[in-house]
Parts: sequence; structure tokens; C-alpha cells
Amino acid sequence: MTQIHPSSVIDPKAQIDEDVKIGPFCTVGPHVVLKKGVELISHVVVDGYTEVGERTQVYPFATLGMLTQHKSSHSPDARLVIGSDNIFREHVTVHVGSPVDNMITIIGNRNLLLVGSHVAHDCILGDDIVMSNCATLAGHVKVGNFAIISGLSAVHQFTRIGEHAMIGGMTGVERDVIPYGMVIGNRAHLEGLNLVGLRRRGFDNAQVLELMGAYKELFDTSDEVALRDRVVAVKDAYPENPLIQNVINFIQSETKRQLCMPEKKA
Repeated sequence: MTQIHPSSVIDPKAQIDEDVKIGPFCTVGPHVVLKKGVELISHVVVDGYTEVGERTQVYPFATLGMLTQHKSSHSPDARLVIGSDNIFREHVTVHVGSPVDNMITIIGNRNLLLVGSHVAHDCILGDDIVMSNCATLAGHVKVGNFAIISGLSAVHQFTRIGEHAMIGGMTGVERDVIPYGMVIGNRAHLEGLNLVGLRRRGFDNAQVLELMGAYKELFDTSDEVALRDRVVAVKDAYPENPLIQNVINFIQSETKRQLCMPEKKA
């Protein structure tokens, strides 16, 4: 049974499914769709052409679906689509898409966005992602499944974060981060592989060991072999390892950003 606190303002055109709970002092706009089991705890604003998937929880003072923070792309019919079983903690902000891109921001399933985190226009997030306190994604960022973006970090426009990657706290990310990679630093550099995350997710030990070897081959700068040639060599050397092939496909995919690399040793 749907429960709506009398202090909340719900536009009569909004689509509210069964078992939705809307606590005190919430605002829901006319083009909003709240799927079964969604809970707005209190003081939540959901506006724009926004769809919130089943069983998603939104904590106080979070704002979903407002217009973009972009000087030239305020489009009232842009969209925000959120999957199921997400948690948006206090003061999270997520904006709709813009005509600069595909007019849509997408968040997958089972993601956890902690206090003060921000997802800007036209971002695409996969599933099972964690964004820690005050982590920020600029526009057009793509984040793969199971990535972790630590607190007070910031990701530049059009950057890609590969699946199972780990972004360290207070890190500024201006370049693409490979799947399973771990980056840290004021201006991020590739520190190695997210081995703790790989172990926790139960990846095959033999495949992880091969991935470690492939990582060294890819990012060994002791010789003058170009990265593109090392990529081809590694791709051919490990044709049956899906982790390595995933990294290779990521590197070879079209992108607007350079690749995040290890720090050069003095």
C-alpha cells in the first residue's frame, strides 16, 4: 500500500506505483515515475522526466532529476533513468541529460551513492557501484560495474572508469582508468591493480595472476616499445583470459580521453 505524508507535494500527473513510501516534506514533479517499493524518506526533491526503479531508497535532502548545471543545455524534456535497489544518501544530486549528448543520464542497479556525491548530466553508471562521500562525476562520465569512487574525488568530463576499478580518496581523475585498475593522486596516476576488489568478487586466481603479468607487460616503460604495440602483443598472448581481454578492449575503444598511466620513475 502506498504511503504519502500529508506535508509532501506530489503533482497529480506523477506516476506512483504500489508500495511507494513518501515521507514528510518531499516534492515530486509531474513527469516523475516512482516504481514499486521506492522510498523517499523525507525532504527529497524528484523532478524532471525522471524514472526511479523498484525498491530504491532516497535519503533526506537528495535531489534527483533537476536541470543540468550547464550554461547552454537546459532542456526541459531531458531524462534521468534510475534502476532498481539503489541507495541515495543525504544531499546526493543527480541531474538529467542534455542536448550536448544523448539527453539522458542513466544509473543502473544496486548502486550506493553516499553523502554529498554528485552525478552530472549525461553520465552512464552501471551496477553495484559505490560513490563515497562528496565524490563527483562531471558530465558525460561512464562508470563500469563494481567500480569504487572514494571520498572527495573528482572525475573529469568524458572520462571512462572501467569495471572493478578503484579511485582513491581525494583523487582528481582526468584520464580513462582501465578495468580492475587502482588510481591515486592529486592528478591521478595508475598505481596498480585493485587486487583486494578482485579477491572479494571471487575471480579465478589463475586468471588474476595472468592479469598481474599482463599489467606489467602493458605498462612496462623500461623499453621504447609503444603502448599500442604492447597492447597487441598482450592481446595475442592471453586470448583465453577474459580479464585481460576486457582491459585490452577498453584500451582499444574509442574515447575522448587519454589513458591513465603509472607515474614515471625518476
